[in-house]
Amino acid sequence: MRFIYLLSFVLLIFSCQTKPVAHLPVLSKYKIVNGDTIYQKIPAFEFINQDSLPYSSKELQGRVHIADFFFTSCPGICPVMTGQMQRLQEMTTDYPDFQIVSFSVDPERDTPSKLKEYAKNHRADLKRWVFLTGPMDSIYKVGIQGYYLGMQKDSTEPGGYLHSGRFVLVDKKGLIRGYYDGTNVNDVNRLVDDLKVLLKE
Repeated sequence: MRFIYLLSFVLLIFSCQTKPVAHLPVLSKYKIVNGDTIYQKIPAFEFINQDSLPYSSKELQGRVHIADFFFTSCPGICPVMTGQMQRLQEMTTDYPDFQIVSFSVDPERDTPSKLKEYAKNHRADLKRWVFLTGPMDSIYKVGIQGYYLGMQKDSTEPGGYLHSGRFVLVDKKGLIRGYYDGTNVNDVNRLVDDLKVLLKE
């Protein structure tokens, strides 16, 4: 719990910019090897999408993508996040060359058919917005170690899960370039501005 609050505070600092920028910083972890900066990319993964088909990180190679973590029965922030992602989808119809990826933190209940129904109810364009499920430990590993987002199963939380409300902007090389409050209209507007910058790189 303390880890998630600390991580949320750090990500809040990253999301405080309000003006469009000409170049986005790289926020991925890095190490110095022989004088060169080596950034950690989003780790490889393979899950199942809303159509019960395999979907792997290879689908994202060479493409900008926006990721978030949610679950369909979430009574808290998820409906707001999904509404904002739906709005983002509508605001970027002229920028089709990127992918939205929503990972379920409750894969036990979020079957492909449930994800597909959820996508339909929120008018998701499945060519641009994919919903993924799979082994819980694998999803959590990607979320925590790859996107640096806090999440955990917690029986004291509404719905039984605690997870970040952040949207993550990732470039064509698999490097994180921005964090945004997925429940905040202005921050999602900033994400759209930053997405346009990133697509031009």
